[in-house]
Amino acid sequence: MSLKKFNIFIVLISLSIMSLLYIYIVQQLETSIDAQVKRSVRSTAVELRQQLLNDFNTLKMRFGHYEASSLEKLQKVASAIDTDTSNETLVELANMINVNVYDGHYEVYVINSDKVVSLSTSKGDIGLDFKAYPYFSKELDQLRSGGIEYKISAPTFDEYALDIAQYYLVSLDDRWVMIGFVLPFGEYVNYKVSELQETFHSLKELDLYLLTYDNIQHINSTPSSTKNLTRTMAQKDQYAQMIMDDLSLQKSQVSSVVEVIAGSFTQKNLEVIHSENAQTSVVYTLVESSFEETSDDFMLISKAVFDQRLYLADYAELKNLMYMFISFVYLFMLLGFWLMYKAIIQKISGIEKQMHHDEPIELEGFLFSEFDYFLKRYNNFLLRWKAEVNRLNEITLQDELTQCANRRYFNQKMKEQIDLHQRYEQEFSMIMFDIDDFKAINDAYGHTEGDHVLKNMSKDVQGQLRVSDVLCRIGGEEFAIILPETNRKSAVFVAEKIRKMVEEQSYIKNETVTISLGVESFNKGYDFNSFYRAVDTLLYKSKEGGKNCVNSSIQKSS
Repeated sequence: MSLKKFNIFIVLISLSIMSLLYIYIVQQLETSIDAQVKRSVRSTAVELRQQLLNDFNTLKMRFGHYEASSLEKLQKVASAIDTDTSNETLVELANMINVNVYDGHYEVYVINSDKVVSLSTSKGDIGLDFKAYPYFSKELDQLRSGGIEYKISAPTFDEYALDIAQYYLVSLDDRWVMIGFVLPFGEYVNYKVSELQETFHSLKELDLYLLTYDNIQHINSTPSSTKNLTRTMAQKDQYAQMIMDDLSLQKSQVSSVVEVIAGSFTQKNLEVIHSENAQTSVVYTLVESSFEETSDDFMLISKAVFDQRLYLADYAELKNLMYMFISFVYLFMLLGFWLMYKAIIQKISGIEKQMHHDEPIELEGFLFSEFDYFLKRYNNFLLRWKAEVNRLNEITLQDELTQCANRRYFNQKMKEQIDLHQRYEQEFSMIMFDIDDFKAINDAYGHTEGDHVLKNMSKDVQGQLRVSDVLCRIGGEEFAIILPETNRKSAVFVAEKIRKMVEEQSYIKNETVTISLGVESFNKGYDFNSFYRAVDTLLYKSKEGGKNCVNSSIQKSS
């Protein structure tokens, strides 16, 4: 197979790139779908707000309908209360002002000079301390000072009774009289998720918050077990912090947290927060607000959680087709890359790894014709190169006459053994020997006969050594033997064996040839030069001591 055919793979890669481009377009479509879902969430939130607003407006109309008559009823109650008024009398007054009231009812309260509810037609409110409620506490002070004649409060949600009330207050000597017109919140405003889901299918959660002056009340469908103003004020901070965090609002040094939240909704009455991981959207909306008087301001805010997945039903089939196509393209690309890996990358990697070993390259399986030609040429070149290297090694590291290692190889081997000793404390020894009176042999018999002695003696000495031992010719008639992993005593034994063997051989007719030897083991006190000199000195001691003997640092043999 030629590289021309391999161009098919290039075409496939191009198709892969085109597929990636298509995936990008599909992602843009996904983004468009996501934007459409978010618009749908926003539209649903606006519809939900409108329904809550319509319901709440009905509630406001009921409060407005009774406002004028409530002031008259407050005056009647205030004029009938004296110091001896009891709870029973209060109930009678409440029954009196509740005549012809059909869609709600009035509660009557007497607040003592300590701002604590001392009498009430609502037994659960008796003992409530309005000092814990800054909004009412401030208004009570204003009534006492005569700054205002009466007070109409902002709507207040009762978490205990699940109703909403508007209170009318008047000062009476050192006490206060208050009546509250109470309407059942759930009958006017549907805020139950289960019922609203019939209209708004994507609605998962709904919370309503009533903001008044300096308070935030959570309107919930589950009543509280007891009425506790202290707990209510503490919960205000929790609700406020939650809204601040959700809307990423910053605290202000000049405004309260409630004022910061109110200011945010004044500028923007709808805020959508999308959660990609949870596939939900949280929408804050301003349902209704009143700004007639600063102290009576209120805001009704809704927090709705919508399930984005319900809006994706229309796009499910399109998305499934899209995912199928993407999966096909992905598998196609994987197959293309796998083929490329097997046919090219893996083969090249195999060639690269084998080239580190300086051995002929062998590859199995499919090969391009160009690869096959390259490997054959490379292997032929490698074999020729290795043969030439071996020949050069023989020339540079081997003595031509004796076929022993030469002085160059001797130096290399000695350095290797010294390194092993320094690293691993591996002992080794060296024998140096010299042919006795070799000059006389050359003079008497000629250099040809001298070369014959050198060649045959080297062969015989090599026969006395181990495979790991190295015999080197380091001079004319001077030789050295490196003995790895050998101590001095063993080295002396080997030297003596070689001496006797040479003495017994007949290298020249009617002539005895002998050698003198020096033996030493390497230790930490030596380096290359000092060790060489030490063995050489022992050799010359053998020469000076009568020749045909072995000298070491521990003994002399003859």
